[in-house]
Amino acid sequence: HGGKAIIDGPRNYMGGQYRSVPIGITVEGANILTRNLMIFGQGAIRSHPYMLKELEALSQADKAKGLDAFDRSFWAHAGHSIVNAGRAFLRGWSGALFAPSPKDVGMPHHWQRLSRYASAFALISDLALLTMGGALKRKELISARLGDILSELYLLGAVLKRYEDEGRQKIDRPIVDYIMVNGEERICAAFDGVLDNLPARWAAWATRIVAFPFGISYRAPSDRLTDKVAETLMTPSEQRDRLTPNLYLGEGHETHALKDLESAFQAVMDVEPIEKKMRAAEIRDPEEARERGVIDAAEFGRLAEAAELVQRVVAVDAWPMEQVSPLADRHRKPAPKRTRAAKPRRLAAE
Repeated sequence: HGGKAIIDGPRNYMGGQYRSVPIGITVEGANILTRNLMIFGQGAIRSHPYMLKELEALSQADKAKGLDAFDRSFWAHAGHSIVNAGRAFLRGWSGALFAPSPKDVGMPHHWQRLSRYASAFALISDLALLTMGGALKRKELISARLGDILSELYLLGAVLKRYEDEGRQKIDRPIVDYIMVNGEERICAAFDGVLDNLPARWAAWATRIVAFPFGISYRAPSDRLTDKVAETLMTPSEQRDRLTPNLYLGEGHETHALKDLESAFQAVMDVEPIEKKMRAAEIRDPEEARERGVIDAAEFGRLAEAAELVQRVVAVDAWPMEQVSPLADRHRKPAPKRTRAAKPRRLAAE
């Protein structure tokens, strides 16, 4: 099935999306520019409660009014930073035990861990801006990692919000756990990278002591959790439909690549009990299973239909060379000319 992406033909339903990627990069700008400069470098100033006010105060034409406005914003900024440090200290040393979570929510431990990371992010952001100032934009790797943390916090918060909005369904818990653990791993790796490379070493060590006194520990999702998620996504269910809403699956077309893929998926899942009976009888050939009475004619027909749908999905576009290129003969290398081997010379007798 993956071979479809190699040949550009009607069965290749992934090629168009792949070709559209450079267009998005050209129109919207390079992803590395967004990650390295915009998310944190610009976002930190625009979203900070006091920094933008401080910059506006410094740019005022009236020096007296500007100094007064800057003074108010500066001391408010200082108090804000002290509060951030206190929150990071309490939530870091308690292992998120004292971190808040919304009332009456499912999986509150995930909310608490996000609160802890948000506090640590606020602290390290203040210290990075304090120690580097405008040079932070030129330290693109540090700015990029801080942007990664901010992005993950938003995305993981959206996951928990959706879990609440859809009724905290128990079947969703493995997927939520997987996403949260995976996202927390990336957050902690980014924290580690920032603190390892922060130019002001005293700020890095202060952040580790305050926010991560026992080190930055992170782990990937376990194999058991990964298997649960994979099984959930590969089983037709109402949950799978909720995770893939508003997808175009070839409606209005008799044949369509995505429609064939979904039909084959449903057919394979439907005949799984039949294949289980054949495996129990240690028979692999459906024809033999029908002859021996393991399956009936109707089940044999369902197996044949599923096999036909699967074959249609895995088929790759192929054309004869003459159809692909009318001048195919000109592109073929000529056969090497055969040359007669030279006869060995006889040595004259002495």
